[in-house]
Amino acid sequence: MDSAKVVKTREITFRGPHHQGNQAAGACAFVVYLPGVQRAQSKHAACMQVDYDLRCICLRVLRRHLQLAGFHLDASLLNKLRTALIEYSEENQREEWGLGDCAMPNQAFRPTVDQLSACARFTKPPAAPERSDDPWRHYL
Repeated sequence: MDSAKVVKTREITFRGPHHQGNQAAGACAFVVYLPGVQRAQSKHAACMQVDYDLRCICLRVLRRHLQLAGFHLDASLLNKLRTALIEYSEENQREEWGLGDCAMPNQAFRPTVDQLSACARFTKPPAAPERSDDPWRHYL
């Protein structure tokens, strides 16, 4: 098998502003621990680029893991059409290689303590340092 056909590079887009901030950075920190994902990087706050091995995981399963983890994926018509075409072609490639269908997750991926701290670092803004010379501090 040609490595260019096995390793896929895809963009996953997210919907609108999120209450936890930058979804793409948090999703990147989350998906790199999934089996088969080789690299993930944030392009901007609503888009991430991910490289994965099609023999281990497919886009449909990646998107499902993100949904179960609480990320809000883009559900626009154009995105749905693009995703459907990609998923169809990946399914056919896997069948051609004799791998069968990707197993869909039944429950949310349980991240380890390291993964949780990495996700929290990217999704929560850093706290402002406390100023000792603040005259209103004693009222808080």
